[in-house]
Amino acid sequence: MVNFDQVWTRHLLLFVVILIIYFVSEARGAWQNSVKAKVVSKLQEHKVDKFPGNQTHSDHFKLLERDGNYLLVGTKNIVYNISLATLQEKKRLEWFSSEDDIKVCRVKGKSEDECQNYIRVLALKSESVLFVCGTNAYKPVCRDYNQTENEYKYVEEHSGEGLCPYDPNHNSTAVFADGDLYVATVAQFSGADPLIYRKPLRTEQFNLKHLNSPNFVSSLHHEDYVYFFFRETAVEYINCGKTVYSRVARVCTKDKGGPHKYRNRWTSFLKARLNCSVSGEFPFYFDEIQSTSDIIEGFYRGRKSKIIYGVFTTPVNSISGSAVCAFRLDDILETFDGPFKWQEDINSNWLPYQNSKVPEPRPGQCVNDSRTLPEMTLNFIKDHTLMDRAVPAYWSQPLILHTGFGYRYTCITVDPQIETVDGSKYDVLFIGTDTGKVIKAINAASASSDNKVVPVIIEEVIVFQNQAPVTSLLVNNFAFQLKLIVVSKDEIYSIPLHDCERYALTCSECVALQDPYCAWDENRQRCTSAEPRGWLHGKFVQNISHGWDDKCPEAELGTETTSTTTNAPTCPPCPLECACPSTEGARNVTEHELGQPPNSEGSSGGLYPHHQASRHGGDKEGDTVSTVDSKPRDNGAMTGAATGYVGMYSAETLAIAVTTSIVTSLVVGFISGYIFSRRCRNDDVDSPYDDGHYLEQHHRSGPLCQETTHLNHGEGFLSPGTNNKPINLVLNVPPRNGNGKNANSSADNKPAQKVKKIYL
Repeated sequence: MVNFDQVWTRHLLLFVVILIIYFVSEARGAWQNSVKAKVVSKLQEHKVDKFPGNQTHSDHFKLLERDGNYLLVGTKNIVYNISLATLQEKKRLEWFSSEDDIKVCRVKGKSEDECQNYIRVLALKSESVLFVCGTNAYKPVCRDYNQTENEYKYVEEHSGEGLCPYDPNHNSTAVFADGDLYVATVAQFSGADPLIYRKPLRTEQFNLKHLNSPNFVSSLHHEDYVYFFFRETAVEYINCGKTVYSRVARVCTKDKGGPHKYRNRWTSFLKARLNCSVSGEFPFYFDEIQSTSDIIEGFYRGRKSKIIYGVFTTPVNSISGSAVCAFRLDDILETFDGPFKWQEDINSNWLPYQNSKVPEPRPGQCVNDSRTLPEMTLNFIKDHTLMDRAVPAYWSQPLILHTGFGYRYTCITVDPQIETVDGSKYDVLFIGTDTGKVIKAINAASASSDNKVVPVIIEEVIVFQNQAPVTSLLVNNFAFQLKLIVVSKDEIYSIPLHDCERYALTCSECVALQDPYCAWDENRQRCTSAEPRGWLHGKFVQNISHGWDDKCPEAELGTETTSTTTNAPTCPPCPLECACPSTEGARNVTEHELGQPPNSEGSSGGLYPHHQASRHGGDKEGDTVSTVDSKPRDNGAMTGAATGYVGMYSAETLAIAVTTSIVTSLVVGFISGYIFSRRCRNDDVDSPYDDGHYLEQHHRSGPLCQETTHLNHGEGFLSPGTNNKPINLVLNVPPRNGNGKNANSSADNKPAQKVKKIYL
């Protein structure tokens, strides 16, 4: 006979083991723990410059060009020339659409606001000549202007077809390189003809293998190539559904087109996928590129490299997530030198193309005169523009991750290679969001030779109170101005790149910021920056990689573990390999010592004891919540300041907690059910597992529908019988007394009476 108690126990144990293995494996995945900002602050009005623009209507600002110490901003009907230092307007270029063009635009069904001239392309041909293109009421036009000290003078006008979009909302990008304008935009009134264009060359028209509903993001010129970054519907995935991939495409600046029918077509156009993903057996991709930085040259992983940072997001109908990935220029070039991807026919999979079959000279390379290329090479490049390999992310993973529906990343700019006290250099990333915030972050491990990422979010600044999306960012570090230009659709702000003294009052707090701009001045005893002078070695305390330094006074380092009510051991400065003890009681004492109640705004009553919460400048304009680390952190930590926030546990700790809860619930439920079933079992009922018969009704002495004076608990089970007559449905309705109570109610303490039968 089978012992079902043992079977249940074995199955339960097996289930528990599977759960433990699953959660532990998930906990050790490649996902970063939630990285929280060390400082969350609002702007101080006296430190912010603003450009008012037009106060009567929306400007639709778009940063177009930097002209020395001035910034050229395209808007509706106007190009503003404003000072980078003060955001004061120096001069403007006004260009309105004609009445006839506006009337035709309105006849085509566009609104009055759409039928304006939105400046979307601008390039400095020389110091005195400005090239400008506008939508011109859905009839793109370009003009040349001569600029003087105080004004712009119109020179000539020509068609903007292929140079400027019809719709101001269409994403487009342009770059001026070697005397030519390279533009990625859309042609035709409907916007159905995307193209990458340099007069007279363009991509193949209506060829989905070249461009498939692209959204252009940015363009860069480097040496012999112009690079375009965009996202598009992936043609290689079309047999499996529809998805969007991020791309980088390139064309050669020496490309002159091909002979005969290829004279107006690129002979060097190639594109490849950008891989920004969390690695694993099944990688999680951030497929939609939103913005890129300029090419940054610096020392990474112990060697000199040129990299490009990009902001990527998930689709809007997917798990909400954003990421920052970096790509090395050498990896991009290597991908374009790799195998091509091709599809034999419309129903075939996309596969690598055999290198032995690639014609010579290799398609996509720069040649002295592309008009001499053989037709075999030109035919090949027409249908084989996509590379098989994706460009891998530098450091093999995203630098910064954010998941959740609070906000998404929109744009990025970089202040490159900021030198610190010890001579190391770090790229400071400024990331805009769709809720009006700007995030300042670094990779604290970028200066090491290891291929690892230690993300640190130094600061999160609320720039636009109306939560307007940040559309553009620009770092202005000219003449020690150290300002960040933040642009939305209707506002332009200039904010400080750092505010060291505002966020840190002690040595440990200053070092814990891990801000390359900030260091503790031992002479003046304050947190300061290096803008008026270079770092003086030995006079400043700073540690970007670890966030603590033994040069800070021991009293500050030991504050958190000093308590009169608990026997908390003091955690001295120690190497990263050691584990420092901590107590929760010491945390509460420290918060009171800082002048805050444990659960007040700006403090964190549940903080880990190795993290100090303080609020500085609360009585000033613009409150600041500062959470900084003042102790050594685990060498394997990936979270920067994440551990300084309430409820921020590691993935492994969370997995163990969840697994323990599940196992405990299962065990308690099983034991309780087993005991209950044993106690409630009727002695005269045999278990069907013991080969017993079906339960029979007691006191049965006649046919099935005969009146019975007593019904036991087993009446729902019918014993097999030989009566083959139809069984009538019987409803037992007990008779009622005059007072409405049941006649056989136990409350009356009367003998059970016969019940009525209603036959249906």
